[in-house]
Amino acid sequence: MLEITIAPEVVAKFKELMQEEQSEDAVFRIRETKVGGGCKSRVELRVSLDEREDPDEEQEIQIEGLPFVVSNDVIDSYGLKYSIMVDEHNMPSVRSEVQGETCSCSAGKCSLS
Repeated sequence: MLEITIAPEVVAKFKELMQEEQSEDAVFRIRETKVGGGCKSRVELRVSLDEREDPDEEQEIQIEGLPFVVSNDVIDSYGLKYSIMVDEHNMPSVRSEVQGETCSCSAGKCSLS
């Protein structure tokens, strides 16, 4: 079962964003994103507003009235447990239980090894 823990300050900001969105299909999606280029590129997990896609290809959970989705491909790579907190730049940062065991971190950013 999908499990997402969210810092209270992130929940407050996400509620504001959702009120502005005005779409019944709007969700917060945890996804894998490539950051940087060349030999300095790395993969990070990010969260952003998106719309629902194929319900057979993703899992959804409601947290404090907010819908979150994670695709089955991301779950296969990173597991079922995620946490969203505020990073040093006051931006949402996503971590998975898998990253906690196998990541290498530099300045608060993690990449799988």
